[in-house]
Amino acid sequence: MNNLFNVQGRIALVTGGSSGIGFMIAKGLVLAGAKVYICALGSDPISSAVEELNALGGGSAEGFSADLATKAGIALVAEYITARESHLDILISNAGIRRDPQQRCDVLTASLDELQASMWSHREEDWELSFRVNTTAHYFLSVALLKLLHAAAHLDLGDGVKGSDVGRGVVVVTSSCASMHNCTNVDLSSYATSKAATDHLVAILASKFARWYVRVNAINPGFVPSNMNPVGQEGNMFANLFDKVPARRAGKYEDLAGTVLHI
Repeated sequence: MNNLFNVQGRIALVTGGSSGIGFMIAKGLVLAGAKVYICALGSDPISSAVEELNALGGGSAEGFSADLATKAGIALVAEYITARESHLDILISNAGIRRDPQQRCDVLTASLDELQASMWSHREEDWELSFRVNTTAHYFLSVALLKLLHAAAHLDLGDGVKGSDVGRGVVVVTSSCASMHNCTNVDLSSYATSKAATDHLVAILASKFARWYVRVNAINPGFVPSNMNPVGQEGNMFANLFDKVPARRAGKYEDLAGTVLHI
């Protein structure tokens, strides 16, 4: 039981790992002993995140910039990891974006004219980018790293134990509770639709990878502090919804890290 959530020495990659949910997960993995690579856009605070992670003790962290909006950018991520590691125990495919309509409204109280104008103000390119980052990137990144994940699942750990026996070779995709409902006062159309597609993608990948015992799972967080959702800041568009969550609070580091370590 003492080793149930121990990931000492395992190799992990967390996309979007410099802030928000990704950083919470990376923190949990480092504290539990993993060697964690984080990647994010070059404009994100990668260096400071790595410095903070390495100060935790336990495992270690290394960061690099990446653009997951293109297949070419994803290929570079795979090349970076492949050049440094012979296997990858854990892929946390977490990076995501949200693009709101140009003209916002409260969808629960707006008039017909206001609602139509707001929904029509979504930009086509924002819908396309939402799917490229929130859905397509999970597909291509998982495929690009499949052989490293397979190698982790089939590591010979001695005494007849393989990596798959202790949970190595796993993909965890960050989806969202928005994939399952649209009950908020905010128009999350492109975000929620891309996350719903991601939920189905996870099932597809899991079935395709199963023969090689590369597991694919997803988490669907609710309200969690991040750049996308600045919980506690004045004017937060979701502030009036927190009391509708059974726990009556936003998600915390322990919630995310504990869930991922369990998976």
